[in-house]
Amino acid sequence: MPGVCVAHLGGMRTGISVYCLLVCLFAASGCSGPTSDAPAMALVEQRSAPPPEDGVIRIAEGSRPFIEVQTVEDAGDGGELTVPARVEFRDGALTQISAPFAGRVVHVHVRTGDSVKVGDPLVTIDCPDAASGRAAVQTARAGLREAQMVLEREQRMLAEGVGTEREKLEAETKVAELRAELARAEAAAAFVGEGAGTEVVLRAPISGTVVSRKASEGMSVQEGGEPLVEVGNPSDLWIVGDVFERDLPFVREGANATVVFPSMHDELSGRVASIGAVVSSGLRTAPVRVAVDSNGMTLRPGMYGRLRVKGSGADGPTLPAEAVLIKGKDSIVYVETDSLTFTRRNVTVGRSIGGRVHVLSGLSPQDKVVVRGAVFLDGAADQLI
Repeated sequence: MPGVCVAHLGGMRTGISVYCLLVCLFAASGCSGPTSDAPAMALVEQRSAPPPEDGVIRIAEGSRPFIEVQTVEDAGDGGELTVPARVEFRDGALTQISAPFAGRVVHVHVRTGDSVKVGDPLVTIDCPDAASGRAAVQTARAGLREAQMVLEREQRMLAEGVGTEREKLEAETKVAELRAELARAEAAAAFVGEGAGTEVVLRAPISGTVVSRKASEGMSVQEGGEPLVEVGNPSDLWIVGDVFERDLPFVREGANATVVFPSMHDELSGRVASIGAVVSSGLRTAPVRVAVDSNGMTLRPGMYGRLRVKGSGADGPTLPAEAVLIKGKDSIVYVETDSLTFTRRNVTVGRSIGGRVHVLSGLSPQDKVVVRGAVFLDGAADQLI
């Protein structure tokens, strides 16, 4: 192993050249004969020297297996974003029930996890204001009946010639005022619901499952306070992923997506249903909501997983990151002229997503680009990571 001996004799030196190191590795690997070493040595020599000024490089036939090319039109789509995700209720699938008036809880009809239907009783509250609200409705109705009787009498008297138009007009005005008062009282009493006295029964506005219950018998409640019961529809869920602001232009509604949960063996497929219009001030992310088909698998709100969304919306094709090299201020790729000849090409690139780089200009659909081994063709370039 002469290469090893040379390195040993030069032990006082501070380093060993890349050329000598690769020669040692190939010698140690057991490759026999100059024929088997020739392809690798050809690539090493090519890598150690900068390409010609015209950017055209010709390699030995034995080195060709180390180079892989791909046609631009087949190079790939917009990449794939991978973001953390969670399961949430869809809009309108979760409702919170609070007390309409101040009072005290006298009975709780449900427990967390119970299934309920629309109209089922949830909590009964004793509210003094409920009695006054219901009384206001009764008072307004009684006043309206009396005013209507007065109006009918004035209309008969005017028809018999013993009444006046002014008295009839006053009676009509009174009836209109009391009708408006009754409408206001009924609207206020609608929060109380059916019943009499001070008792108020809070009922389920949707069918679903009791997600949480904070009400307990004897506790005091305030008007518009914290929710006493939360009811959600467990079958009306979607996946919410947090996408960084810089990646939002590459996500489109309707894009294909998949989600994986640690507790499930199979991944779920879906499509992007909506993209959040507001970016959070902290993490600079926006929610991307994905509708999925659970395929019989049980999803629970609060589950966490990983969401993969197919990127789109970028101009131009994408290439693997290892296909694009940096040379000074330029981004370059190598295009196949024939099976052993490759030409340097300057390109304009966009952002890198999921290990792929968007090429905005510099390539044509039929160009065959080196996607593996490009870094060995140009000794003066650095690989774009």
